[in-house]
Amino acid sequence: MAAPNYNFPPPGGAPNVNSNASPLRPSYYSNSSLESPLEAYYQHNLSLEYELAAQNDINSQQAAKELLSYGMIKFLTQALAAPFEAGQILLQVQYMPNDDGDETNGRDDDFAEQERRDEEFMRAQEEAEDEEYFSEGAGAGGGYYTNSHRGASFPSPRPATKRLDPSSAIFHERKEFDQSGYLIRTNVYDDDSRPAFQMPPIEGGVWKAITDLAKHPTEGYLSLWKGQYSNWAYEMLHLFAQPTLEATLNDTFDLYDDTIPLVHLDHVGPNIATMVTSHLVVGFILSPLELVRTRLIVQTSDPKQRKYTGMLNCISTIIAEEGFSALWGGVNLWPTVLTHTLTPLFTNLIPLIIDRVFNISAVDSPFLHALAELGLDTLDLLIRMPLETIRRRLQIQIQAKIPGKRYETVVETRKRPYAGMVDCAYKIIQEEGAGAGQKRRISRRRRHEDEDGEDQKYVHRPWYAAWRVRGLYTGLGMHLTSNFAMFAVGAVSSLQDDSDDW
Repeated sequence: MAAPNYNFPPPGGAPNVNSNASPLRPSYYSNSSLESPLEAYYQHNLSLEYELAAQNDINSQQAAKELLSYGMIKFLTQALAAPFEAGQILLQVQYMPNDDGDETNGRDDDFAEQERRDEEFMRAQEEAEDEEYFSEGAGAGGGYYTNSHRGASFPSPRPATKRLDPSSAIFHERKEFDQSGYLIRTNVYDDDSRPAFQMPPIEGGVWKAITDLAKHPTEGYLSLWKGQYSNWAYEMLHLFAQPTLEATLNDTFDLYDDTIPLVHLDHVGPNIATMVTSHLVVGFILSPLELVRTRLIVQTSDPKQRKYTGMLNCISTIIAEEGFSALWGGVNLWPTVLTHTLTPLFTNLIPLIIDRVFNISAVDSPFLHALAELGLDTLDLLIRMPLETIRRRLQIQIQAKIPGKRYETVVETRKRPYAGMVDCAYKIIQEEGAGAGQKRRISRRRRHEDEDGEDQKYVHRPWYAAWRVRGLYTGLGMHLTSNFAMFAVGAVSSLQDDSDDW
């Protein structure tokens, strides 16, 4: 029996109906009457593919333009807020002990700090010795300084001005030096022993920190935008990763769309769980960018003293000196987990509490709704600010396995490391949280001082220092002002809408 002769359809045209033609050289017919349904199906699919490809090209171009424009707008808006955030971070990490606190600041644990030369004090000592030598010569030579060995005399090269008195209290004050002759810094408020690249203690709010940073010789206005690129990279990556992960979790557990507000859902528990989980996972993965940003802001801008030159250099240096796990683990693990858990949880629970617990509607009672939102936002601020302060201080705590260049900070920081979150909170309250009636003293040295040798300036504590928690709430005034401003704007808008309805 002869084998059947099969005809194969061409890849993009009509089937080959000519049995004598070779399958490798198919023939095509232009007559529409000879077109088969299979050919029409192929042509229809091909046209749809062309249309979809053209639409995808247009959509991808539009998406790229929108992404670029959004990235630029995000960068500019963050640049406007960067100086205030930099001032806030500097206030949170600076170490300002009480009069009865530990002002030695860990001199036994900081050998490099002991080796820092006190140029001002050494210069004063040398001038005092010169004055004493020349004064003895003037008494023996009647206004001329004599050389007892050669008997020659020469006039005094110094004018008859006010000279330092060797009997002054400053020359009788005991100073501690190490074996190499370098002064040991024992007081963070001592201006004489403060490095030139470090700012004096910031006694004020966020605006005072901004102005001091901008006016400092080694910092300047550009220092207000340190860590800007790392913050922008974190926000952009978080913008894409967190909603994607949340939508994936909702689809996996067959939950409602994540775009629906939680107040419109009957059962909010599963959606809150997926939302908090997505924020926690993405925030934990991107937490090294937050670590880098904090260290770049706190470090000095002096080219000779700074440790990190940029975002990538900071990451590579941390891996080389502290290990790869230092980017996520160590003392920064639990502060990162709590921060990225409580922040989205409180932010999304506030509207639910107002609507379902207080039974206040934004449509029926806009003023009461804004007032309740102000109260809950303030409570959220009081809960999360100590956690943020502790996290900032632990982020600049370097425990290098391989010694590297010293991490010099633009403000005074605590040199002895904290053991963890609880230890950090306890030490802040114990060493920096003055109680009621206590004041912080700042000692200021001058080249020509009086007999008492010290000019003291007392700075009053804020009202919340009575509970010894002042160090945990640095910059609280700026956040409270922002909350009250938002409340005022919302209240005025609601009153205006009510007047328009009348």
